[in-house]
Amino acid sequence: MMRCIVFIFTACLAVGCHYHVEETLYGSDCPQTNLVYEPAVRNLMETHCTGCHSGAFPESGLDLTSYSSVRQAALEGSLIEVLSLPSGNSRSMPPNGTLDSCSIVLIEKWADLGAPEF
Repeated sequence: MMRCIVFIFTACLAVGCHYHVEETLYGSDCPQTNLVYEPAVRNLMETHCTGCHSGAFPESGLDLTSYSSVRQAALEGSLIEVLSLPSGNSRSMPPNGTLDSCSIVLIEKWADLGAPEF
């Protein structure tokens, strides 16, 4: 009898522990976006990054105006790392506030796919 109760309790725990982490963290309200550089990722870079990361002397030596440089930063993980830091962290980017969670997820998923251009 006791084994039967333990089995039922364990089965209930296993079934009841279904948890959508990504949906909980980022919400399900993110728009469905084509996960390619043009135009989704490029627009984010132009809006939030190229003000500092462009020109003859880009911040930290990182020019984010071209597909190849954004792709490299995304694939090596440095781009997602600084975008995901809390806004109080001195290395957090962009410095004027964090990107919304949907934008960060878009860049992460784009990098996971190998950072396709088109």
